[in-house]
Amino acid sequence: MSWNLIIYKTDRTGGQIEPLGDLDRVTNALNGAFIALEWESPFTAELPVDGGFRVNLTMQDGRVQDIHTDGGFNHLREFAGLCTREGWRMADAQEGEDVNLRDPQNWYKERSAQVASHPASSRPTSPLQGQRPAHVTSRRSSRILEWVIWLLVLVGLGLLAFFLWRRNT
Repeated sequence: MSWNLIIYKTDRTGGQIEPLGDLDRVTNALNGAFIALEWESPFTAELPVDGGFRVNLTMQDGRVQDIHTDGGFNHLREFAGLCTREGWRMADAQEGEDVNLRDPQNWYKERSAQVASHPASSRPTSPLQGQRPAHVTSRRSSRILEWVIWLLVLVGLGLLAFFLWRRNT
């Protein structure tokens, strides 16, 4: 069990994963649930308290696809309330198992006890179990690609500036 969560949304049948919504709607929902949330960028925020967490919003086609938390156990109830209000779902990021939104603390205690006593025990499945969506599993590679693109743009601008400087001297 990890301390990291994925917040996502499915269609009415629970089979297809859908976007959470546009950036403003999702950030407003997060700000309403966590008043002291500090945004480092339009897609990354932190709750800078003891036992706080970081959230990263995954964007695709101008919409937030999911939210990944680093930490968050201490705020499991608040995340569950947010998901319930917004019609979202929440899963353990490592296991891909949905969190019981009605009683998230008890869900976590039960899973922790299962892992301790029966590490290979079977658990209920969720749409994320065993086959996370491509945008979730490729999160790290998409961030690396984003950094590579920015680096190439900066190098290109540097070369252009150098070329123009040499041409004028």
